[in-house]
Amino acid sequence: MLNILAHLTMSQSFGFIIKEKKDVIEIPFEIHNNFIVVQVIINKSLPLKFIFDTGAEHTILSKNIIASALRLSYDRPIKIIGSDLNKEIVAFVSTNVHIRVGDAVAPTQDILILKDDYFKIDEYVGQEIHGIIGADLFRNLVLKIDYRKNIISVQQSRDFKKPRGKWKEVPVTIEKYKPYIVANAHYNDKISKIKLLIDSGASLSLLLHTNTSEDLELPESLIKGSVGKGLGGILEGFLGRLNRLEFGDFYFNNIVANYQDISESVKLESVSKRNGILGGVLMSRFDIIIDYPKEKLYLLPHRKYNKKFKYDKSGLELIISGTQLKTILVYNVLDNSPAYEAGIRKDDQIMSVNYAHYNLLNLKGVNRKLTRKVGKKIRIKVKRKGEILVFKFKLRELI
Repeated sequence: MLNILAHLTMSQSFGFIIKEKKDVIEIPFEIHNNFIVVQVIINKSLPLKFIFDTGAEHTILSKNIIASALRLSYDRPIKIIGSDLNKEIVAFVSTNVHIRVGDAVAPTQDILILKDDYFKIDEYVGQEIHGIIGADLFRNLVLKIDYRKNIISVQQSRDFKKPRGKWKEVPVTIEKYKPYIVANAHYNDKISKIKLLIDSGASLSLLLHTNTSEDLELPESLIKGSVGKGLGGILEGFLGRLNRLEFGDFYFNNIVANYQDISESVKLESVSKRNGILGGVLMSRFDIIIDYPKEKLYLLPHRKYNKKFKYDKSGLELIISGTQLKTILVYNVLDNSPAYEAGIRKDDQIMSVNYAHYNLLNLKGVNRKLTRKVGKKIRIKVKRKGEILVFKFKLRELI
């Protein structure tokens, strides 16, 4: 998850410019490990890969090593808070940057350039990522994310007409250019109203900040592990299931949820008193329209939008590594899980799963095999300190 808090308001951020009336500008995207990835051209130079993030206020270049190649100048430093809402990170402001994303152009944009690459999201996405496209580029427009055609489109709010058919309007507020909804969370025979940030840059279904409300409680069945990746590193917390989540006319049962406390040093007002995040895994079950100026949200549910939420049944947390991002490594093995009991350990390199080589599977393919039905037999070949080892186990429910 990539949302940040900046201690300093940037002076100008004009965003995408739409010159002609009724123009709808399209931006193609790819989905990698539940992240929306778009091609970005900065200062009419190198094509780069950025994550499209409705939960980030500013556009960020995370690899400052390429700033000089892009002819970017920057001066004043600012401090921002990382995705864990705790760690301070230094960034620099670069002004009058020309940005092109698909057919959308922002000719004079302010962006942030990180002093160091705190991001390192490449190992989660499976390809090199250079930054984040934030809401400062589209906050004055109508944004549509079509998850079935892999197209983002933007247009002027004054030319936008309310969609017809099966589209449903859901109440939303826009605060600091970020969209929030209010949902009902059902757990332990209780119903709690929670405020959620709609965050396309979070590769999860739901994250709840358990210490933001007395009504929020941890479920009885929990496992400890990483809940996401963002500025500042891998975020640790707990994973479990929420009995039911409702917003608008939509509902989800037995949803996979991540649980994490917000640091006591963070004032809830600075994160709009939110209780959590609605992430890209759940968002991708809809086509989405956000009219930022008019504060309107429309959702078009996909077929079986509320189908069962699957989760890993092995206990393995995997990342991509290596100079060419071709190596699949075990980042963590959950205690008392099938993979741990079989003998797989942190830093083991995955060579094959059920006789399929990792080059043919990639990270997404490996993870898909590890979410199959309970009782499925798994055979994993790993490399550990130059030695080839084979482990066998059966998948089982962990949460």
